[in-house]
Amino acid sequence: MLDIRRALHAFLQMVSGLQSAVFEACDFTTLELSVCEIVRDTANELVELQEERDKTRWVLIHCKPRTLITTAGEIMIWRRYYQDKQTGERRYLLDDALGLEPRRRMSSRLRSQAIALAMETSYHRAASILRAWVPEVSAMAIWEEVQRLGEDERANAERARDEVFEQGMPTPGSRAVETLYVEADGVYVRRGRRGSEDKTHLEVKLAAAYEGKEAQGSTRCALVGRRIVASTEEGESFWEQAVTEFGRVWDWSGVRRCWLGTDGAAWAKQGMSMLPGARHRLDPFHLRQALVRALGRETEVYRKVCEALSAEDWPRVEAVLTAAAKRSQGTKKKQIEQLKGYLKNHWDGIVGSDAAVRLGAIEGQVFHHVARRMKRHGARWSERGADALVRLMAARANGELAAKASAKRERQLPKSQAKQETVVTEAEIARKIEAAASWLEVHMPALAGAGHG
Repeated sequence: MLDIRRALHAFLQMVSGLQSAVFEACDFTTLELSVCEIVRDTANELVELQEERDKTRWVLIHCKPRTLITTAGEIMIWRRYYQDKQTGERRYLLDDALGLEPRRRMSSRLRSQAIALAMETSYHRAASILRAWVPEVSAMAIWEEVQRLGEDERANAERARDEVFEQGMPTPGSRAVETLYVEADGVYVRRGRRGSEDKTHLEVKLAAAYEGKEAQGSTRCALVGRRIVASTEEGESFWEQAVTEFGRVWDWSGVRRCWLGTDGAAWAKQGMSMLPGARHRLDPFHLRQALVRALGRETEVYRKVCEALSAEDWPRVEAVLTAAAKRSQGTKKKQIEQLKGYLKNHWDGIVGSDAAVRLGAIEGQVFHHVARRMKRHGARWSERGADALVRLMAARANGELAAKASAKRERQLPKSQAKQETVVTEAEIARKIEAAASWLEVHMPALAGAGHG
């Protein structure tokens, strides 16, 4: 049980230390460093008081220090290693009481901050930023935390996918919509030097599902109920995990139509076979990009093709492109022929322009959630490393990263049967705290001051 007298003693020692720091500091920087050190030492002492055990069951084997890196700096705690007389089990009961996981040095709060920084910048840059306050943080430590949490996300996604697609369990989503908009695209990032020599890049895939668009001012729109899935999985596995993840939110049994927007890639169109009532739409951005690449911007041929596309008149599109190809030579001729084949192969995703205004969001989603971080100059990735990071980026986009990064194990302490050696009443505790506060007010006026500016 917590020793109230020792806790109160630690508190009074902290107050005394703060008093000395206030009057002895030569400048504010020195004062700040002293306060941090005093608070850290007090926290260390109080942490060691949290240990609880049944003395009739747990026998002490040895004591061993453990160093933790926290937002207040490095803290070393001494933990006792016990053995259960009944089962032979051996445990650090203090680790259980504090929810500390084996072989993890970062505290939960520092881990959350480190992972959040890793979403925005390189591991080395993230470590450099944190070292301004916590000198012990390294780029490798942050990388390991990202990989560990990313691996957990991958395992959870695969487990959920297996339950749905292998065991036939229904998804738990309850949100009812008749129409769902789903868009998918990929981005290529540079592969690490240790990767396959014949593949210099790897593809990161991303899918976004939403219920529609809501105006945000005069020029912007927000995606309603947006949900992101990202990974480096192959097409079929990617879509199975995506359908499972989206099924956590939406009730698939009530969805009558899914508009699937893609750039025409084979892996992206695999979603057609898994989404209920799926109908393909060629992404407007990639369609426009293909037209400009082959025909140039605002040319006569470009205008005629756009008019034919708007009319959903394939014979007219084909005629205009065939005539343009005959008038061209070399690379230009080849580009026009490729454009004609691209439009023909994806004609089913072009017709039905009534739905086109609802799509076209995927390029921005890819940039903000993947490309901006992973295509930085000089960045290289292994497939597993990239997968771990983008899964966490998806969790952040879904508003779940903070909870997952700071998650702790549940405490598994045995109920203590030990009697408290010293009984301290609540009245006595209140009296001593009041006395300490009075002492603080009298002896440390600098903390109160005459003003608050």
